[in-house]
Amino acid sequence: MRQFYLKTDPDRPPVPGDRPVLDADESHHLATVLRGGRQEILNLVDGRGLRMTGQPCGRQGKLEQVELLSVQRDEDELQAPLLTLACAVVKGKRFEWTLEKAVELGVHHVIPLDTDRGTIAPGSGKRDRWKTIMISALKQSGRAWLPELEETTSPRLVAVAPGTGHILFGVVPGEFPDKGDLVRPWTFLLEEIPVCVPSALTLMVGPEGGWSPAERETLVLAGAVPVDLNSHVLRTETAAVVGLFALQTIRRAWLDAAPCSDS
Repeated sequence: MRQFYLKTDPDRPPVPGDRPVLDADESHHLATVLRGGRQEILNLVDGRGLRMTGQPCGRQGKLEQVELLSVQRDEDELQAPLLTLACAVVKGKRFEWTLEKAVELGVHHVIPLDTDRGTIAPGSGKRDRWKTIMISALKQSGRAWLPELEETTSPRLVAVAPGTGHILFGVVPGEFPDKGDLVRPWTFLLEEIPVCVPSALTLMVGPEGGWSPAERETLVLAGAVPVDLNSHVLRTETAAVVGLFALQTIRRAWLDAAPCSDS
């Protein structure tokens, strides 16, 4: 199912019969890439939970105009626990790949991390590109909600911030010699479904060099749980995908059991 991204005004939700225009990128996508015909029914999302259908009805300059046929709000993605990925910014395009896969795996919040052993300080231009990548992944994955891209911050501030729920952080072999201190996230599936699930599950992934001793101590003191994701050293982007898959599996199992939420 192909989807198009339509920016909407939160103060004036769209209604059937409206004739908004697609932005330049989406207009190009429709007019040039798909060779959209006037009779084609389009699926559109706004990243704020609205699913719409529409039909091309002309142009305003170079921008494609669509007539909305239906507007529905999708709340299913917002059932607790919400998923947060707090991930160290790694060099090259690997962080962009991480963002793309995080959207596909159902993350609700993304927090870029400035870590002791990280060297990346993204500027505003980089964030704009990240947002574009996330919108593309939103359309490809069929989601209605675009994850919130938070400002870059430190692991300590994430660990103590309200709303992060149950926090797990990935570690590499050797960071915790006592294996009894580690858990694997999918072992939660072997336990009883909680009476009330946490409002959020947060996965924290460090840089290639791992967490610094000070960061590990801070996270543990804040109640975060160290997670052994693999017996081998994983790249940051690989650890993010492995951990998010496990947490999404847990989340779906909890949703299927329909327990209450602590939120």
